Amino acid sequence: MSRSKSWIRFKCPLKYVARARPVRGAKGWIAREGVQTLNDFFALLTGRRSWTVLIAAVPVMLLTSCSGVDESAASPTPSPGPPAAVSEPDGSISSPAAGSDSPPVLPVFSVASIDGEDLRLEDVLGTAPVYVLFIPGADGELDRAQVGQIQGRYPEFEALGAHIFLIASDLPTEVVKMRDEFGLEFPLIADPLNVIAADWHVFDLFGEGRSGPASFVFDAHGSLIARLIAGEPADRPSVDEVLGVIEESLSAGGV
Repeated sequence: MSRSKSWIRFKCPLKYVARARPVRGAKGWIAREGVQTLNDFFALLTGRRSWTVLIAAVPVMLLTSCSGVDESAASPTPSPGPPAAVSEPDGSISSPAAGSDSPPVLPVFSVASIDGEDLRLEDVLGTAPVYVLFIPGADGELDRAQVGQIQGRYPEFEALGAHIFLIASDLPTEVVKMRDEFGLEFPLIADPLNVIAADWHVFDLFGEGRSGPASFVFDAHGSLIARLIAGEPADRPSVDEVLGVIEESLSAGGV
């Protein structure tokens, strides 16, 4: 099966940190096995790069067990358990350089769906797999094709206990029309002012003043296990790719 060229998978992902400052990740498909350096680990928690060897002695014993990068996209390493409470960073978190395989830290959101349902991402993360996707609008040919394909396979997501959240950079009335036309059964969020898209660093990827196509997949522990931030408008993961990484995380102990 061919892969979307910007689809990235993390084999030993860092835990999701709620409300941390977002960072834009690198592009390209990478299977993540571990944190590259101790300084990278502490930088994600504190925004600082300098720690003594003495302080780092204990964590390094834990981190070195999953080191290295496998670009063959092998099955992800199981997450060690439900996410522990992590304090918010007190400084900025630097963005990974191009080609980096470090999972980004993403914000949560609490918004109303087009049906008036209160959606709190942080309430779902850590309880089941989650697929968050952004589309530029409700009327684009590529967007409509992607949404239709997801709805066509929606029973498979349900069978895995996975939640889908779709955010469209469009007016609520337009998103409602798309929902009714395709009979969409998963929550839809209208983001006409691109507030959520900007928070997740997927706004204006192609200079169009709206969200670019992007996908983020979390396992049942709330860890980011795959993402795609489009390098071009047609660069989107297939439904098989999304279902595949969810299935692998569950079979590897993701529940």
